[in-house]
Amino acid sequence: MNANATRSINSQINRLKTLPALPEASVKILEAINDPDISIEKLVDVLSLSPALMARLLGLANSAYFSPQRTIDNLHTAIVQVLGLNLVKSLAMGIVFNVQLDPGKCKNFDTQSFWQLSLMTAVIAQKLSAASPSSEITSATFYTGGLLLHIGILVVAFLFPDELDRILRQQPKNYAELDREINQTLGLSHYEIGYMLLNRWQLPDVYQNLLHSFNQKNLSAEDVSLIYLLQASQAMSGLVLDGDDVDAGLECIASHARLPLELTVKIFYQMIENKNDIQSLAIALGN
Repeated sequence: MNANATRSINSQINRLKTLPALPEASVKILEAINDPDISIEKLVDVLSLSPALMARLLGLANSAYFSPQRTIDNLHTAIVQVLGLNLVKSLAMGIVFNVQLDPGKCKNFDTQSFWQLSLMTAVIAQKLSAASPSSEITSATFYTGGLLLHIGILVVAFLFPDELDRILRQQPKNYAELDREINQTLGLSHYEIGYMLLNRWQLPDVYQNLLHSFNQKNLSAEDVSLIYLLQASQAMSGLVLDGDDVDAGLECIASHARLPLELTVKIFYQMIENKNDIQSLAIALGN
């Protein structure tokens, strides 16, 4: 890590009041989301502190992705009948990040494409983890890890809109492959920048460690299963969204995730079928 770049990014983060001083409601929401023992009733109470967040979650529950048989008009019903507790926690976290890190000053930043990549990675990670008998990490952790994997790009869009705008003009919309350009421009990868944010906002260590270690070669035993599977999920997301050499890519993904090729191919084509639904969810999440 470039020490001068680290100090520069940290200085930017420290100067921006929005990052170190979250609104009280957002602090309580993040605390509730990260409480593994919280009840649905208590979570609903806390999420209700933000009417905008509650409205967004209800919109998601009624979206084409979930295709509810009737209109869902309250958050408790949305959690119990449509979204589920773990998914609500993850989506609420994504919405909080999206609200606090408004990328509007970066003209070429496509919020829909960003959340489509993040959601695709999250859903694939959840599916791959469910198929992996060796992992002791919950599928909800894999989902949230996938959702937060690219959060550093959102930080860059917020903190350095002009720099990211120049990158996006040269390499438009392929957010899965921006890390090298961001590293060359800012001296840090977007994973490292994302780690700084998660650390400052005191999110659980598992997600901080994920971003801090994502591109390191020497991983601890406990990091390997999470990072390898999320690396495979990221690669499959790229294939689903705009991949060319699918066969070779899926063989590499299956090997990296330590899963049978047949099962990996099956999950890939499930994601192809769900691509439009995830795009609809990304639109709702990014608005």
